[in-house]
Amino acid sequence: MDSITISRENDFNYCLLKFTPSMIFSLILSGLAFSPTVFADDESDVLEIVYQYGDMENDLEAQAELMTADRIYITGGVRQTDEAKNMRNQIAGRRANEALNGGKTEFVTTIENPIVSIHGDTAIASFVRWWNVYPHDGAPNMSPPTWVSLVLLKANGEWLIKHTHQSPVGG
Repeated sequence: MDSITISRENDFNYCLLKFTPSMIFSLILSGLAFSPTVFADDESDVLEIVYQYGDMENDLEAQAELMTADRIYITGGVRQTDEAKNMRNQIAGRRANEALNGGKTEFVTTIENPIVSIHGDTAIASFVRWWNVYPHDGAPNMSPPTWVSLVLLKANGEWLIKHTHQSPVGG
């Protein structure tokens, strides 16, 4: 029994000695090349979606293109799971407010301190957002700051918003 153990140790050591530094380096590179990795581009791509999400507040139809068809939207204590109906309601509400104000309202969105973490084809973004609102026929105002968390999924090389959760800062 001891001779077998010694023989296995010797065989293992013999195999290790046959690996040259360049072979070890090649094995490490192969492992990195074929393992699932997060690319730095993913973080910048997700940040781009975060800023587009804010910038498109003036064009809710275009903003909807950043979302999955089954996005879940939580805000004001309400959870909405019908994305198409949710967007129709947001657009109708915006148009009704603009009719009351006599014209288009402009939203200037500020996004502060975005933090993004990537987990394969899923990303989580968290940031603070507020709007400077300029009604057509009214005094400008600023919305209270809101915490926003987005869950994004990557499909066919494209990041889309799957889940949005908004909560008032300090509340």
